[in-house]
Parts: sequence; structure tokens; C-alpha cells
Amino acid sequence: MNTSSTGPQRLPVRVLLCVVSALAGCEAQATALEFDARFLQGESGPAADVSRFQQADSVPEGDQVLDVMINDNWGGRWSVPLRRQADDQQPSPCYTNTLLQDLAVDQKQLAVSVREQLPRAESCLPLSALGLDASEHLEFSQLRLNLQIAQQSLLHTPRDYLPPEQWDSGISAAFIDYRLNLFSQQNRTDNQRWNQSFLGLRSGVNTGAWYWRHEGNLQAGEGIEQRYQPVATYLQRDVPAWQAQLTLGEAYSRGEVFDSIAYLGLGLGSDERMLPASQRGFAPTVNGVAYSTALLTIRQRGVVIHESTVQPGPFEISDLYANGFSDDLHVTLREADGNQRTFIVPYQAAPLALRPGASRFNFSVGRWRDGLGGSGPEHVQGSWQQGVSNRFSVHAGLLGADGYQSGALGATLNSRLGAVALTLLHSRTDQAWQRQSDGQALRLSWRQVMAASMTDLSANLTSSSLDYYGFNDVARLQRDNGRNLHDQASARLRASLAVSQGLGGQGGRLRLQATRTQNWRQAGSDLSYSLGYFNHYGSLGYGLTASREQYSSAGQRNHFGLSLSLPLGEARRSSLSSSLNSDGQGQRTTNTRLSTTAGEYGEWNYGLGVATGHDQQQNTVGLDANLLYSGPVAEFSGALTQHSDYRQASLGVRGALVGHAGGVTAAQSLGESFAIVHAPGAAHARLKQAPQVRLDTRGYAVLPQLTPYSLNTVELDPKGTSQDVELQISSQQVVPRAGAAPLLYYPTRSGRSAVIDARLADGGALPFAAQVLDESGDELGMVGQGSRLHVRGVNEQGRLQVRWGESMQQQCFLTYQLVGAQPTDAAPVRLSATCEHAADDRSRSLL
Repeated sequence: MNTSSTGPQRLPVRVLLCVVSALAGCEAQATALEFDARFLQGESGPAADVSRFQQADSVPEGDQVLDVMINDNWGGRWSVPLRRQADDQQPSPCYTNTLLQDLAVDQKQLAVSVREQLPRAESCLPLSALGLDASEHLEFSQLRLNLQIAQQSLLHTPRDYLPPEQWDSGISAAFIDYRLNLFSQQNRTDNQRWNQSFLGLRSGVNTGAWYWRHEGNLQAGEGIEQRYQPVATYLQRDVPAWQAQLTLGEAYSRGEVFDSIAYLGLGLGSDERMLPASQRGFAPTVNGVAYSTALLTIRQRGVVIHESTVQPGPFEISDLYANGFSDDLHVTLREADGNQRTFIVPYQAAPLALRPGASRFNFSVGRWRDGLGGSGPEHVQGSWQQGVSNRFSVHAGLLGADGYQSGALGATLNSRLGAVALTLLHSRTDQAWQRQSDGQALRLSWRQVMAASMTDLSANLTSSSLDYYGFNDVARLQRDNGRNLHDQASARLRASLAVSQGLGGQGGRLRLQATRTQNWRQAGSDLSYSLGYFNHYGSLGYGLTASREQYSSAGQRNHFGLSLSLPLGEARRSSLSSSLNSDGQGQRTTNTRLSTTAGEYGEWNYGLGVATGHDQQQNTVGLDANLLYSGPVAEFSGALTQHSDYRQASLGVRGALVGHAGGVTAAQSLGESFAIVHAPGAAHARLKQAPQVRLDTRGYAVLPQLTPYSLNTVELDPKGTSQDVELQISSQQVVPRAGAAPLLYYPTRSGRSAVIDARLADGGALPFAAQVLDESGDELGMVGQGSRLHVRGVNEQGRLQVRWGESMQQQCFLTYQLVGAQPTDAAPVRLSATCEHAADDRSRSLL
């Protein structure tokens, strides 16, 4: 290795001089390191010019759209000016007032002179001129800018905040998502056959920020009226300023405060998914005071879920992720002098509990509807939820219709004794229903998790008075032209209790569930309860269950069961399961099944089973088989059962068709948001997030599922593509809106690929790392080991230039012809050629 200032010098001598002169104040000047090209020179071959590898990739000047990473977190995709500063050879990022706002930089931390200069039109400054504690690294080949910025220089935003400007509305597109199922059953005793078919459709059209959706189904079979049944048709769009969704048409209200209502009209409601993931659901805010610069550590169940350094004074941590553990948080502060303080923050998440300061709302106005096309009274309803503190949240709502009014008021409490949610409801009906009545209802839920004893307790209670009526009850009665609510009252009492108890070590887990339901106008009540024990012995999992269902009108029914499950093989892609069930009255059934997953990416799943039955009259035996194939454009399933009493078979298919500017693409069944992927020429490339999906011959594919308002990474696996196609990028990130269909374009470079064994005219080897250029001067590759050229994007025939310096003696030319040469699946075309210097080449042409 050499250093260079005015000329090459030996690095050890330079370092030694600075060390010797250190006491005299010598400072080692910044030196550029050079690689000695003589290490790459063969015994007789020429030396290569590798100076171009000592320079960064060429960066063009201008505005470029880059993925900006801030402190290793994705900060969005922004337009970044790249400008050449002073003596810099390469353009570097330049920061405008708008860009700093997009990056959430606290401009109060900037000097006054900088703040005055930035707002001017076309004004931008390099990072070094901003005076921030920050550093940058531009990876232009990846279109990525990495920034490290001190936290005090950033505005306080949740750690995973994704600004609405980065939400992708997608492209104009249309789709049809379908689900077809055919079922046939034959009774072998009387030879009667019963057939039924079902086709479910979900279609949509996206244009701009508006998304139109329609759902419906078609059923056919014996005793079924064959007609198309529309389920819902609506238009929706985001309202980012309110973090809400606007819906026009047939929709459903949220069932959090009031029961969910199906209606035709207008709806506007909060969508919690628009919040950063660290703000969704309930998690307490941790507050405290640090006496010095301290290390803050938060643990739950002994696991560290947050750690950061806090400055002296009050601090607040409000971006903890919600989880289902409901265990208290143990907070530790380690002060600068080594002293530690610990305190506990209760964490018991009740239903409808919100973070302190968080709120949700839901509003709808329209006409009630049912699922069969019937309609009822018009209504208007609204509800509000508000987080007050770590322990306390409140909610309320009002609903009004012709002859009916209802109100709700409730609260949630998170305490050491558990999480409790209580809602009180009141309804009033007037003389339009032949009697005026006022009724009340109560909803109560409670949950307590005791980590020390591995106990999880929960209970729910719903109770209503005789004269309480929900809006759905009133609407159904009006639909049926009824008027006497007193005779149609459906008030009831329902209570449930669930206990899950871990037994420690290898003791397994015990579960108990009990439910009681009582209608006020019926004698007696319905009661059900179950007890289960679950554990494993080595790889063998087993479970024992016992249950009883007792009905006031139909007596009681008992059930006893034993289930076993054993994974097979080292990869555990197969499993053997068995179950034994008894109703306690002489009827027993057993079922044993072998299931296997096959294919490189688990595309195939099939199973075989045998079942036996025994009752007081006869013994029966049956066999069944099922097959599931998850392909790139659809999912196909089939099942066949052969029993001594009957025979049944079914076929199913699920998939979608997506129309866009590039044509129509077949796809797997779609989620709420999906991506259209386009890489020209890269047929058969896979999507890593859905490895069963491949790009079609036009280079299109559909990733069927994206998570709305979250950062999604979509990667292409080039395995299976042509050797003549190169992906310029293989990974992209996108934040889709709910319902959006973003287009992700992956640029490719196409052309024939070849490996050319080349030699100079005298038989010498070409220098390693020499450039290989086409007739237009574009670089196609370089000379590798053994004087071998690896080139991509060449024509069927032509002339290549090999250059390892600027003089005519440091470049040569070769001709090639690929006509008739075919690449193999594993390697491109391979040729041999002679590379001649320009003088030799001209003399040959004259001859």
C-alpha cells in the first residue's frame, strides 16, 4: 500500500516521520491510499490501471429521489438535491428548508444565520454548514442516503413515524378477487345426491386516492334460490388530517361502543393503523425524573423492551409497542454515579383502553340494512373514546332514529387488581312502537394476568333489563312490519369465565371455560363449561378435554376427547395426528391423519386420514384425502371422503385478476392492499415475501398482501431468470394506504451474456480488471482472472474494446459472434477470441 500527496510514498515512512515529529506538533495530513497495481501484473502481461476503483461511483448533479435512513430507521423517500461543493470532485447532498422539515430536523437547533438563509428560494446548504451533530453517507448505487443525527437535533416524533406524504396511493387499477367452491355428497343407503356450489366475488377500482369496492356471492344447489346476492358496495378514501377513513355507500359501523350496524349512507371513523406502530393499541406512558444523565431500562416479564439514555430532568416515554402480555413494566434508572432506582408501571390492557391523550371516533348516518337486501329505519350515531391517563380511559356515544334513542357511557380502568371495562347503555322507544319504554344494559369485562403464578383470568358479563332494545332489534322488527316490541324483546343475561393456568416446568397448561346464557322470557338457562389439559412429551404433543353443554330446551350433552400430534422427519414437514372423541353415551369416533408439506417453497400440502365410528347400532370406517396447491396465480384445493354410509367430494379455487396499464395479471387471493411488481424481461423471478409467486413472461407479478400504513419491503429473487437479464435493483420499500395498489418498478438491463477467453495477439494475458467497452463506449464488464472477459448486454455480433490505460498500447480490440451459440441454464455463452492492438487491427483491415 502506498500513500500519495505530491507523489507516491511508502506508508510506513510517512507514519514514522509523523510519530517522530509528534512532540514538535506535526499533524499527519489526510492522505489518499493507493493500491499498487504491480500486485496484479503477471510475469509477462501488462499492468492494469486500477485508479478508477479508488474513486466513488460517479454521482450525477441534480435532484434525486433517495431512500433516507435516519439513525438506521427509514425516514422516507425524498427528493434530495445533489450539488458539487467548492473543490469536491463529486456532488454531495444539499439540504433545503423543505427537506429539513421532511426529515423532522428541529430547526431551532440551527444558527440564526442558517435559519435566515434556508428559506430563500433555491437555497440549500451542505450538512457541514448546518452546524448539527450529524454525519452522512451517500450510497448512490442503492439510491440511499444514510444519516446519523443526534436526537436533540430532531423533533420529538415516534420512533417509527411515517409521514402521510410518504403514504402511497398506488396507481389506477382494477381487480376481481374470486373464491369458487364445489361440493357434492351422496348418501349410500338411499343413493340420494346433494350438490352445492358457491362463488364469492370481491372487486374494486382504484383511481387517485378514491377506492371503489363491491362484494357479493352466488349460491346454487338443491333447495337454494339461485341468484346473485350483493353484500356491500362502497367508495372510500383516507382523511389523513383526522387519521380516519371516509366511506360512502354500504358499510358497517365499528362495534366498540354500540353494536355494529350495517347501513347505507356515510361513515367517518378513526383508523388506528394510520398511527405509528408504537402508538397503536394500549401501552402505558412511562414518566419520571432523572437526577443526571441516566440509562433508562424498561423490562416486561424480565425481557428488555426499551432502553435509552435520558437527560437530567423530567422524561417521558410514550412510544412503547402494545402487546398482549398485560404484565407490569419494571423501570430502572441508572444514574451517572452508578446509583439505581426502580419503580413499577401497571400494564393491564382493558378493552377500549387508550394511551394517555389518544382518542378515537366513529360517526355514521344512513339507512339500516341487512345482509339480504332488506332495509330499515334511518339513523345517525356517533361515539368517542379518550385516553385520560395510564390507568383511566373513557368512552361515550349517542344514537338516534325515528322513534328510538340510545346513549352509552363507560370507562376502563387498568389497575393491580386487573383491567376492567364498564359500559352503561340506555335506550328509549316512543309510542310509534305501541308503547313507550326505557331500558338499561350493562357490559362488564375484566382480565387479570399474574405472571408469577402463570395465571390468566378473564370474565365478561352482559346484562339488560326487560325494556332495553338494541338498534338492530328495532330495525329488524320494522323490516318485518312488526310494531309490538314487548312481544319481541330479546333481553338476556350472558356471563363467561376463562382461566388459563400454567403448571410450571414440564407441567403443561390447564384451561377452564364456563358460559351461562339466560333469556328473561324463557324458563331456565343454558350452561356450558369445558376443562382441558395440554402438554408435550418430547416431540409428542397431547391434550385431554372434557365438556358439558346443558340447554333448557334440549337437555344436556357431554364430550370427552384425547388428541395427539407428532412431527416427522428432520425438517418436520410432515406430521401424524390422532384424536379420540366420545359423547359419553356410547358413541365414539377416532381419526388418524398424516399431513405433508412438499415443494421448495411449501406449495403442496396433502393429507390422508382414516376414521372409525362406533355407536349402539353399528361400527363404521371411512377414508379421506385432501390436496392443496398454492401456485403463483391461484390456490387450488380438493378433498375426497369415502365412508361406509356416504361419499363426498369438493373442489375449490381462490385467486384474482388485476388490471393495470401493463395489461391483466393473474394473482393469488388479494389482501386489502397489494403491490404490482414490474421487472421487464425478468420472467420467473420470485418474490421473497411470497415465494410461490413468479413474474410472468411480461415481467409482471402481484404481491397479494401489504400491510397498510406500515413500511413494507418487497424483494426480488432472480433465481430462475434468464442469464441475459440483470436486475439493477432487487429491493424496494413502500408504505401503502389501505386499499392501495402501488406499482414497484425494478429496472433491468437486458442483452446476451458471454464469457470470452481472450488473449493478446502474442498469446499474452490481458491485464486483470481492465475495462471492457462496447462500440458506443458503454462499459459492459471487466477482465477477470485467467484473461477471461465477463460481459453482459452484448449484441449478436460486434466489436469490443479492452482498455487498461490511455495510450494506444494500453488498449486492444476483439470481434465476437454469438449467432448460433446457446447459453445453458447454468452459464452464459462461452467463446474464445484474440484482442489486437489498434495498429495491428488497422494493418489487417488494409490487407
